[in-house]
Amino acid sequence: MKKSDLFLMALKNLKDRKTRTKLTVIGVVIGTCAIIIMVSIGVGIDKMITSQIKQSSSLNTITVHNADDIKSDIKDEKKLPFDDSAVEYIGKIDHVEVVVPTASIDEYVKLKRGKYSLRWGIKAIDLDKMEKMGYVLETGSFNNIDKKNTILFGKSTVTNFVDAQDKTVKFKYDKDYNIIDCEINPLKDSFYLTPVIQNNELGESTEITNSQKKFRVGGILKSDRSLDYMTDQGVFVDMSVAKEFYKQSQKVSNGPKNDFKYTEMYVIVDNIQNVDFVKEQLSQSGFITSSADSELDGVKKAMMVVQLVLAAIGAISMFVAAFGISNTMVMSVFERTKEIGIMKVLGCELKDIKAIFLYEAGTIGFIGGTIGLIISYIVSIIANLIAKIVVKSMAEGTMDFTVCVSSIPWWLAISGILFSVLIGVVAGISPANRSVKVSALTAIHNE
Repeated sequence: MKKSDLFLMALKNLKDRKTRTKLTVIGVVIGTCAIIIMVSIGVGIDKMITSQIKQSSSLNTITVHNADDIKSDIKDEKKLPFDDSAVEYIGKIDHVEVVVPTASIDEYVKLKRGKYSLRWGIKAIDLDKMEKMGYVLETGSFNNIDKKNTILFGKSTVTNFVDAQDKTVKFKYDKDYNIIDCEINPLKDSFYLTPVIQNNELGESTEITNSQKKFRVGGILKSDRSLDYMTDQGVFVDMSVAKEFYKQSQKVSNGPKNDFKYTEMYVIVDNIQNVDFVKEQLSQSGFITSSADSELDGVKKAMMVVQLVLAAIGAISMFVAAFGISNTMVMSVFERTKEIGIMKVLGCELKDIKAIFLYEAGTIGFIGGTIGLIISYIVSIIANLIAKIVVKSMAEGTMDFTVCVSSIPWWLAISGILFSVLIGVVAGISPANRSVKVSALTAIHNE
């Protein structure tokens, strides 16, 4: 018999047993929904996290850390001084576009405005390279910055100013958590950067007031903690200014005279494909590195495990549905023994009889899988809408990322249907084999 004839016969048999077919299909629908929705949750969360990392981080930027500040197994003789010589060395590595060193200078400078001062969160960096690294100014422009006389503030920096009694500056937030009615106006007030000397015995610092310098705030940075947590509450000073103040502090200090050292270096690579090569070169030279692509790889591996676990949970429902298909096919064999016997007497080949039952089982899987996929898409859309509303209400209007708790890519949709058909066919193998073992004469005689 032709395959088309066998398939039509299988459809007719399913149609003749509507109630049982519908109940079996419902089991497959539930199993398919369970698998697709479970996996889609893992895919959706992975997609959302990956999108945030790519949006907020530069994947071609490597952060090089000062090994002296981190516990590591790197031997001292292998470490390079974390100063300008290191910047020069790293800059000569193939595929490196630019090296941007940074330094935390809280120990030897203090920022003052009137009776208030900022005692922590002051960072030195080349201001003219910040835009290339991904920093964004909410107020002001990188093009109009005078490096020698300009500093940059984070969005909430003014809230960290305190007076001699450790009382913070007075301010208020509006409904969107923007600072209003603050005693300090960063874009209008003048600030003074003052060198200090640390007194190690008393744990106090002494200001060198005759060397303080006046600065203005050239702009307010957009808060992006994934790029740099200092964009929220820090102060950015040009590296040349930081080195000048460090020299002044060292001149009058009674302690040991140390060379200026950087805290971190940002290495921008020409192409994301060359990041691993540059990281390998840096590691061989004794540097400790980290990068957004490593974070992304870690997220991918973790989410892969999550997706496998969720898929396994959903698969339980599908295997339950498989028993339903098998049960339906077995009952069908018992009910159609006379029909099977007649087909054998008429000369039907055993493979054709077996094929009819496999077609029936596969069709149940296909119909259930297709309906399950449609329902899964609907559930996914509703879940994302609800999640977006909830997150938006919690973020109170400050949300700047896409919410996605469920995503059904094309490969998951196709895999869901194919898996449903496969489960149906596998579940129908045993009943199909049972059907060809029915004796024609015995079947007719029993009926």
